[in-house]
Amino acid sequence: MASGATASRPGPGTRVDPAGHRGDPPADLSAGAPAATAADVVIGQVVRPFGRRGEVFVEPLTDDPGRFFEIGSAEVGPADQPGTRRGLESVRIHKGRPVIRFDGITDIGSAESLRGMEVRIGEAERAPLPDGRYYSDQLVGCRAETEDGAPLGEIVDTLDTAGPSLLVLRGPDGSEDLIPFVEALCVLVEPPTGETAGRVVLSVPDGLLGLNARGEG
Repeated sequence: MASGATASRPGPGTRVDPAGHRGDPPADLSAGAPAATAADVVIGQVVRPFGRRGEVFVEPLTDDPGRFFEIGSAEVGPADQPGTRRGLESVRIHKGRPVIRFDGITDIGSAESLRGMEVRIGEAERAPLPDGRYYSDQLVGCRAETEDGAPLGEIVDTLDTAGPSLLVLRGPDGSEDLIPFVEALCVLVEPPTGETAGRVVLSVPDGLLGLNARGEG
């Protein structure tokens, strides 16, 4: 992961977005999973064939299944392996999940071959986010530090709640703390670039960190 040269400040309603969300801030968190290929943002996973004409059910890994109407093609392949770029010939929503016919998939047999495959797009194909909102994979892996530059650990996960999104901070001793992703606590976010690690600057009140470590002792 890497750190951007331009810092962004999260707003009071800051959320972490899933892979391809557009519109209002979501009520939860989803991960856009990074991978080694150019199409490295996972937005769905093929569940099973639908009917006999090559359509497949796709489990969306974005809170907006309508995102699939906005992309013309996607890479389809096994997790952690390069896939095949396929056009989306048709998209419809059935019981809240996309039903997609991919280019070259014309019958139930070829549709069955896609079972369990990831559906991925490239970083540049993501829906742009307004200032103060970040995709979860931009934050996971970032180092955390105080405003004075003292290391606090690493952001290892994000969690959804009915209130603010939460960052999971793993300290140097291995203990984990939950940090609400709000402006009062997360005063600076530098998303990763291709050259340096991302950074989250925290202003954390005394006593908030290390509670788990002390409790286990």
